[in-house]
Amino acid sequence: MPLTEILAITGLGFGAALGLGALIAPEWASGVVRLKADPAKGGGYSEFRATYGGLLLMVHGAALVIVVITPPAGSTLVVLPIAAGWFGAAIGRAVALVFDRAKLGDTRIIPIWMATEVALGLAIGAPVLQFLG
Repeated sequence: MPLTEILAITGLGFGAALGLGALIAPEWASGVVRLKADPAKGGGYSEFRATYGGLLLMVHGAALVIVVITPPAGSTLVVLPIAAGWFGAAIGRAVALVFDRAKLGDTRIIPIWMATEVALGLAIGAPVLQFLG
């Protein structure tokens, strides 16, 4: 198995683990993303379980299975949109740093999250590199 696929499997596994954690413990997910459920409106915990839980778990888990069972060309098409999503998250944080600085409070964690998202995007997208050289 090429190193690029091992990197993708590691990144996808991490994304799936984040999703599983949020599915099982929405309070934990709430703390990680620093958002709170609004008890007056209801549905907050179902949103954490659905979006940060089930969605992340199933998208990363399904791609992980495909990467493991298909030849490298097949895994390239699967990982590219997920890697782009992680890069998009980092871009969103960069935009927030530029336009929302007054609303963000302590911004020290944002570059750490950005680096994590870029690293996940690179790891998950690594199989694409096999075909660029």
